[in-house]
Amino acid sequence: MAIRFAAIANRDQFDPAAWPPIPLTASAIAGWWEFDVDAQHLADGTYEYEFLFNSDRQRPANDPYADEITRFGYYRGLFHISGGIRANRPFRWDAVIEAGAAFPQNNQIVIYEMPLKWMSSATDNSLVDLGTFDKVIFEHLDQLKALGINCIELLPIEDTSQTLDWGYGTRFYFAPDYDMGGPVDAKFFIKCCHAKGIRVILDIVMAFFSPTYPLSDLAEQWFMSPTNDGGRNGWEQNLFRYNTPAYGNYYAAREFLCQMGEFWVNEYHIDGYRIDDFPDIANWDFVQDFHDRTTAASNAAFPAKPFLVIAENTNRQFVTTGPDPGNPNGRKVVDAIWNFGFQQEIRLLATGSLSTNFGQASRTLRVQHFLSKDGTWDGLSNGFNAGYADLACAVNYATSHDVQGAPRMMNVILSPMLQQLGLGDGSVGNVKDIIDNARNPAAASAVQAALDRLFGVFALIMTSVGMPMFLAGEEFGDVHDTDYNATDPKQQDPVQWQRAKLLGNSTFQARVGQLIQLRTSNPALQRNEIQFFYFHPSFDASNGTWVFAYARTNGLPLGSPGQVIVIGNMCRQAFASFSFPAWPWPAQPAAEIAANGGSSSFDTAWRTFSVSLDAFEVRVFTT
Repeated sequence: MAIRFAAIANRDQFDPAAWPPIPLTASAIAGWWEFDVDAQHLADGTYEYEFLFNSDRQRPANDPYADEITRFGYYRGLFHISGGIRANRPFRWDAVIEAGAAFPQNNQIVIYEMPLKWMSSATDNSLVDLGTFDKVIFEHLDQLKALGINCIELLPIEDTSQTLDWGYGTRFYFAPDYDMGGPVDAKFFIKCCHAKGIRVILDIVMAFFSPTYPLSDLAEQWFMSPTNDGGRNGWEQNLFRYNTPAYGNYYAAREFLCQMGEFWVNEYHIDGYRIDDFPDIANWDFVQDFHDRTTAASNAAFPAKPFLVIAENTNRQFVTTGPDPGNPNGRKVVDAIWNFGFQQEIRLLATGSLSTNFGQASRTLRVQHFLSKDGTWDGLSNGFNAGYADLACAVNYATSHDVQGAPRMMNVILSPMLQQLGLGDGSVGNVKDIIDNARNPAAASAVQAALDRLFGVFALIMTSVGMPMFLAGEEFGDVHDTDYNATDPKQQDPVQWQRAKLLGNSTFQARVGQLIQLRTSNPALQRNEIQFFYFHPSFDASNGTWVFAYARTNGLPLGSPGQVIVIGNMCRQAFASFSFPAWPWPAQPAAEIAANGGSSSFDTAWRTFSVSLDAFEVRVFTT
């Protein structure tokens, strides 16, 4: 092993082949090599560098630990010299907030899933422009704070070879993506979020890595598993080697990724992780170690700051979020998982498609389960999945970045409405055109009705027992501009921010903001208790009246003050007045959250609360 480097200031004389190689020395750790840059007594400045393996000058390799990269003819790592020794670029955190307890706890957060590359869109071409750290800071962060967002989950920002895609093919695990901005840009983005009380969770890929990953060149036998190793899926990427050690009992890939996790906590002050493709990692003891080490790193650096490790567990294994004899060491593996069952059930309920067969759980039971923490229905096993112990064990959502098979909710709701009204075929292009150019009253009415129904989806997410999450753009009812079932177009469809300025969308976004602020401020929604106090007698019938109601009770008897009341009509029938007898809050006036002009009244003599309910409308009240 050798290293060669040159000062960036000498870029006008760029000739890597002429850079003199300096041999690395064998480390005390078997198999590792090192280079003491401080011993070179280099002049202050910035240097670009690369490695040579077996004296092969034609095939330089990059440093997998590079924490900053440059691109000129090829990607290379950067290091900085100040006062004759290696140093990071200067950056002041002024960590007053992080040293205190100003951040929302896990049971208080509303998660905004942000594909950072989607956060900028050109007005003249929906497929042009690229989100960067600075664009989010100056164009969106204030609006997100005003909306009530207190947690951002970033799709991978570690460097990838995919310029326009989501970023799940990681190349440099210690460096921000070259196209998004450098380390100072990334740190300033996180600092700005923290200054507004917004936590930042980083999405990371540890099941596989990009074929352009430097370790593919340097230490493939340490880090890469055989294709489809143990039934794992590489998704056209290379799989990390977790199951066999390299030297003795040294598991190189595990150690590398744990160091990566600790690095982003210490250097970037990350507030948690979302682990992509948990099932294909297929190594719970490694994930548990990653969870423990990154959590310990955060607790040591920022003792009062909450931390959270979430797994994208498509197998719905909530057992990983708590102590269990089947888990490694009998302890939890992660703090929470994405609630795929919730996503499935809320989409069915919101479209009038939640049907059951004879001998299966009723519609009533399925609604009770998915809105609480008791586990969701699984059609494959023909039973309910195991539930979870606390709301902070589950991320509840209707739409995530992975829109294939589960597109944006506005498309799901509006598409069949347009077909039924004879306003088009409901295709992506048809929905897009109606949203952007509602030329007649019928089209405008359909769009408004769809937004009202989408509000109901948000209302259920924000009042369910879990940590609510939604995809960037859902807050104002964005729709697809490309084919969401095609691999590349689904990843290259940035949020169209100009739609947020449309009158109906703007009003909708304001209503969603009121729900978010309710979720982040009301103690009843930050506890586990939920009580269903009404289901229409025909709720389980195929053509029944699908009206139900529940309360988040704040741990108090039903009818107490400070409770959140949710009334939902999940059928196509509208009711000018729907009555709830034996109303539990006769002495508590009900104030509606994000009212939309509907009526409500309480009859003292009959102790009956009556409300108007449009088709698929959800109304939220507080006492």
